[in-house]
Amino acid sequence: MITAARPLDYDLVATSDAPFLVDQVHPGEMLCITFGFVDWERRPDFAFFGRLKKLEAMSGAPLNKVLLRDPANAWYQRGLPGLGADIDAVAARLGEAIAAIAPKKTVFIGQSMGAYGAIMFGALLQVDTILAFGPLSFFDPVSALAYHDRRWLASMLEVYQSPPPVMHRDLVALFRAHGTRPDLHVVFGTRPDTGASESTGLDVLHAMRFAALPNCRIQPFPTAGHAVVKYLIDTGQIDGLFARRVLGVASKPAEPAGDWMGWLAENVALGADLDDLIATMVREGADERLSRAALDRIIQAATSGGG
Repeated sequence: MITAARPLDYDLVATSDAPFLVDQVHPGEMLCITFGFVDWERRPDFAFFGRLKKLEAMSGAPLNKVLLRDPANAWYQRGLPGLGADIDAVAARLGEAIAAIAPKKTVFIGQSMGAYGAIMFGALLQVDTILAFGPLSFFDPVSALAYHDRRWLASMLEVYQSPPPVMHRDLVALFRAHGTRPDLHVVFGTRPDTGASESTGLDVLHAMRFAALPNCRIQPFPTAGHAVVKYLIDTGQIDGLFARRVLGVASKPAEPAGDWMGWLAENVALGADLDDLIATMVREGADERLSRAALDRIIQAATSGGG
């Protein structure tokens, strides 16, 4: 079983050279396993430790936390040092940890490369919930060329030139092969990144592929690019999203942030149905009363300054 050497703190998480860290174990409590994202300059960081600490404070209950990262930047296809030499070995070790902790709920979380790992291992282990920010739906150079998504083609080719014994190239196919128990939440930006020639972000392509799965919910952010987590942090939306998707509870209502205000203003100008706009915002977790107040301000501004 994966065991904790000592309780985690911010300093240890920031300075450790280990490929994985395990926090103090609380049998029966929720288990969150996070997967780090790519870093070409140094070892990848562990992801979301601070967010999980905030969730503990919000809920008043401890969380079991396991932090993983792939030092090879291979989208978790080559296993992880200390856990297993390939995907199946890592999945077996994670499965042992889940069985030993016996959590009331298991959540896998990641962004970009980490999102691929979260979805891949979440599907293999049939966990309860997967929260994925900007994930690829495939790690396959043939598909990347076919769909004109060349962003990580070099990484795919590097892995394919010396392939591991076990690979999972298509996460949608993997989900269908292993069952669809996990509730999959895909959060992504639709804006093209700087320098891109596409009219919409390539993460939309992958989100649409995931959307065909029965237990998948996609959540687009129209003014975010691939770095949707940074965008959610900058706009003050990340904690509320984690509360809804991980804890299943609503956070304290907040004023609609910049992306929603821009989206509202654009759709009001286009003549969209106002009740439909509010319904969309509420469905995505916004507070109805504050959303209506924001809509009223936009309409007032448009009528008073429209000339």
